[in-house]
Amino acid sequence: MPIDDEDFESESISDDRKLQLFTDRHEFTQRFAFYLNDDPPPEQILYFFGDGGNGKSLLLKHLEFHCCKRFAPEVWQKWRELPESQAAEVANFVRYAAAKTYTPLPAVRHDFGLIPIKEDKPQDRFYGLLMLRRNIAAATKKYKFKFSNYDFACFWYLLNKGESQATLNQLFPDDVAELVVPIVETFADFPVVAQAVAVLKGIDKFGGIKRAMKLIQNRLGVSDEKAEEIRRLDIDTELTDCLPKLFAGDLNAAMAGKNKPDRLVMLFDTHEKMWDEKRNSQGATFWYQDEWFRRLLRALDYKLGIVVVVAGRECPVTQLRWPNASRFPIPADYIDAQLVWHLSPDDARDYLHKVKIDKADLADAVIKYASLNPDDPWENLQVHPFYLGLCADVMVAERRRGIELLSSDFARIPKLENKTAELTDRLLSYVDREVRSAVHSLSACRAFDEDLYVKLGSGCHFQASSANFEMLTGFSFVWKSQKRGDNWYRIHDLLRRLDADRDDPKTRKAHEILERHYREVGNVAEAIFHANRLDWQRGVEEWKEVFDEALRKSRYKECEALLEVRDELWIKSDYWLGRVSRSEGDYYAQFARYVEAKQEYLEAVAACNSALLIAPDDINALNNKGNALTSLGELQAKLSEFEAAKQYYFEAIAALNSALLIAPDFIMALKNKGIALQSLGYLQAKVGEFEAAKQSYFKAIAACNSALLIAPDDICALNNKGNALTSLGYLQANISEFEVAKQSYFEAIAACNSALLIAPDYINALKNKGIVLTNLGYLQAKLSEFEAAKQSYFEAIAACNSALLIAPDYINALNNKGNALRSLGYLQAQLSEFEAAKQSYFEAIAAYNSALHIAPDYVFPLKNKGIALRSIGDLQAQLSEFEAAKQSYFEAIAAYNSALHIAPDYISALKNKGIALRSLGDLQEKLSERQEALKNWQEALSMFDRSLAIAPNRDSLRNWRDSLQEFLNNLGDDTVSS
Repeated sequence: MPIDDEDFESESISDDRKLQLFTDRHEFTQRFAFYLNDDPPPEQILYFFGDGGNGKSLLLKHLEFHCCKRFAPEVWQKWRELPESQAAEVANFVRYAAAKTYTPLPAVRHDFGLIPIKEDKPQDRFYGLLMLRRNIAAATKKYKFKFSNYDFACFWYLLNKGESQATLNQLFPDDVAELVVPIVETFADFPVVAQAVAVLKGIDKFGGIKRAMKLIQNRLGVSDEKAEEIRRLDIDTELTDCLPKLFAGDLNAAMAGKNKPDRLVMLFDTHEKMWDEKRNSQGATFWYQDEWFRRLLRALDYKLGIVVVVAGRECPVTQLRWPNASRFPIPADYIDAQLVWHLSPDDARDYLHKVKIDKADLADAVIKYASLNPDDPWENLQVHPFYLGLCADVMVAERRRGIELLSSDFARIPKLENKTAELTDRLLSYVDREVRSAVHSLSACRAFDEDLYVKLGSGCHFQASSANFEMLTGFSFVWKSQKRGDNWYRIHDLLRRLDADRDDPKTRKAHEILERHYREVGNVAEAIFHANRLDWQRGVEEWKEVFDEALRKSRYKECEALLEVRDELWIKSDYWLGRVSRSEGDYYAQFARYVEAKQEYLEAVAACNSALLIAPDDINALNNKGNALTSLGELQAKLSEFEAAKQYYFEAIAALNSALLIAPDFIMALKNKGIALQSLGYLQAKVGEFEAAKQSYFKAIAACNSALLIAPDDICALNNKGNALTSLGYLQANISEFEVAKQSYFEAIAACNSALLIAPDYINALKNKGIVLTNLGYLQAKLSEFEAAKQSYFEAIAACNSALLIAPDYINALNNKGNALRSLGYLQAQLSEFEAAKQSYFEAIAAYNSALHIAPDYVFPLKNKGIALRSIGDLQAQLSEFEAAKQSYFEAIAAYNSALHIAPDYISALKNKGIALRSLGDLQEKLSERQEALKNWQEALSMFDRSLAIAPNRDSLRNWRDSLQEFLNNLGDDTVSS
C-alpha cells in the first residue's frame, strides 16, 4: 500500500490510483464484514487507530468502495465460520464478489480533515452535522429517510440567525429545501430588522411567526409537543447541544421503519483533526473538542443496523480516554479499537506485484530497504507504506528510462533517520532535471495548481511543461488537495519537511517568489506563511501584528485565515509562542469560547515560564506573562469565578513589578500594570470591596501617568488612563461621591480626547469615550441635570458610530452603543417622552442583536439586551400595553437564560433576571393572574439568593432580595404557601 492520504484532502475514486493498489488489512476487512452481515449486528463502534502514514484513510476508502456488501445468510455463513488465519480469503471474497451475490449497502464518509469551505465545516457542531445530513440523504435517496425533528430544529436555528433563502437551499437536501424554503420566502417579504433574529422578528410584528413555523412544522411532520419542546430551547446553547440527539433520534426512527436498508454505514475519517494543535489540552478542555460527536455516537441505536467506523491516530480508550470523559462518556465496552500497524512482508510483496515488480530477489531487497527494522527476522519485518511507495516510484521512474533496477541497488540500507532523504534523493536523481527542480520548488507550497507551477518555473528557472506537470502529479508523494478547488495538489509533508530542514536553495527561492505573489494578489495569510519560512521571526511578528489588528477591527474572516496558517507557522522561541497563544486566546474570548480561550492563555503563561527558566531577568517574558495572567483573570471574572480571578490579577501585577524592578522605565510593563490594576479594582468593586477598589484604581492611574511622563504621546497609555478614570468615576458615583465622580469622568474624557487628537481613527479610544459619556449622562440624569444628560448620551452614541464607521463589526462598539441608547430611552421615559423612549429602546436592542449576530455566545450583549427588553416592558406596562409588556419580559428572561447557560454564576445576569421576573410577576398580579405571579416572584427570589451566595457583600442584591421577601410576607402566609 503506498503513501496514505490521511494528512490530505480526499480525491475522487476515478482518480484514486492508490485505492486500486490497496493491499493488506485482510483482518480489518473481515471484521468490517462481520458488522454488515452478522445478525444481530455488533453494538459497537469500530475504531481504527495508528500512526500517520499507516493507511487508515485508504483503509476507510477501501471499505467504502469495495466492501459495503450484504450477503444472503446461507452465503455468509460459510465465510463467517472461517478462522482469522484465513482472513485473506474472506477479504478477497468480499472485495471481488459477483454483483448478483450481494446487496450493496448505503455508506457515507465524513472527513474531519477536510478544509472548511463556506458552510461545509466538518468539525463544526452545527454545520458538521448538516454536512452529514446531506450526505446521508444522498446515500439513502431511494429509502426517503426523513429527519423531521432535526430539520425543524435547524430551520428554527437558521431563521433566528437571519440566514438567507439561498443559504438554506445550500444547507439542506433538495427535497427538504423544496418543501420548506418557499414558506420562508413568502414570510420574508415583510419588512424586517436586519440582524440576528431578523426574519423571525419581522414576521412576528405582523403576527405571522406562528403561522410560518406552523406551516414548516406541518410540512416536515413534526408533532406539536416536539415543536414546542424545540422552540423552548435556548437557540445558541441548549438547541445546538441537543441537535446530535435529534439527529440520532430521526436516524434511529428511519432505520426502525419498514423501508430501510439492512445496514447503514457511517465512516468518520481523521478524527484527530477535531483537536488540530490542541493535543496537549487537558480534562474538560480536551473532551470539549469532540463532544458533539460523542453525543451523536451515544444516541445512535446500533442494533437497528447503523454501523459506525472511525479512523484516528489515537486509541479512543487509552489515549482519547472516551470512557472517562466528563460529559457524554462512551464506555469501553462500546468501542472495538483496532490498531492499524505497518505492512507485513507478504502484504508488501503483494503491493509490489500490483505495480509489476515481481522478481523475488528484487522484491525482497526493496522490502528490507523499506522496513523500520531491517535487521530483524523476515517474518517480523515492519514495512512502512510511505517508504515502500517511494521505492516503487524509484523503480517505475527508472523503468520509464528503459532501466531495470536490481536487488543490488537496494543492498545498502540507510539508517532509519536517513531513509526519507536517501529515498527522495535516489528517486529525484532518476528523473529529468526540470522535474527535480520542480519538486524542490513545489515543496514550498501549501498547495499548488498548474498555474502556480508555471509561475514557479519562470521564477525558479526550470522548464514548466504540461507533460512534466502530469509526471509530477503521478508520483505517489503528490496528492490532490481540494483546499482551493479542483486540480490543486500538495507534496507530502515528509518531503516538504526534508527540503525545509536542508534549507534547499530552490525551495528558499520558491518561498521568495510565493511571498511576492501572495502579497500581489492580496492573500496576506499565505504571504505570511512564506515570510515565516524565509525568516521565522519576521513571519511570526507580522502574523501577530496583522492578527491583532484584524481582531481589534472585527475582521473575523481575516482572523480565521490567519488561524489556519498558524498551524504551520515555525515559532522557534517560547517568547513568541507565548505572544501568539495570548492573541489566539483573545480571539476565542471575544466569541465567548471560554474553554479554548483559557487553554490558550494557560499555554501563553507556560511558554513565558519556559522562557524565564532560561533567562530569569527577561523583561519581555515577564511583561508577556503579566498580560496573559491578566487575560486569565478577566476570563475568570466573566465566569464569576472571583477568587481565581483575583489570584491571577495578583500574579500578573507581581510579574510586571518584577520587570519594573529590572527596568523601571519599561513603558509596556507600566501600561500593562495599569490594566491589571484596573481589572483588579473592577473586580473588587463588583464584590463590594470599595476601598480596596479605589486604591487599585489610583495605582492604575499612577502607572499610566508614569508611562506618560516617559512618552507623553503614547495613545495606549492615554486610553488606559481614561479607562481607569472611568472605572473610578463609576465607583464614586455608586457610593454617592457625585462631584468627584463627575471630575473623574471629565478627566477620562480628556484622556480619550488627547489620544484621538494624536490618532483620530483610534477605535478603542472612540469606544471608551462612548462608555465614559454614557456613565456621565447617567450620573447627570440622577442629579436631575436632564438636558446635560441627554447631550452626553447623544455624544456617546456619536462616538460609538464613529468607531463603527471604521470597523462595522466591532462588537464592543455595538454593545456600548446599545448601552447609550438604552440609557437615553430610560431618561426619555422618565421625562414622559414615551414614543422617543420606545424608539431608543428598539434601536438599543437592534445594536445588541447586531453584536450577537457576530458573536452569539457573547454574554455582555445578551445581558444588556435583557435589560433593554425589561425596560421597554416596564414602559409598556406603564402605558397599559399589557400583552406587549408580557412578551418583552419573556424575551428578557430568555436573554438572561442564554447568558446564564454560558456563565451560570454571572451575577449581573442572575440579578437582572430576578428583576425581570419580579416585574413580570407584578404585572401578572395586576392582571389577576395570581398563580403565575407567585411562581415568578418565587423564582425571582431564588435568583437573588443565588447572586448573594456568590457575592454576599453586595448591598444592591440584598436590597432587591429583602424588598421582594418583605412583599411576599405582606401577601400573607396562606397566599404564599398556595
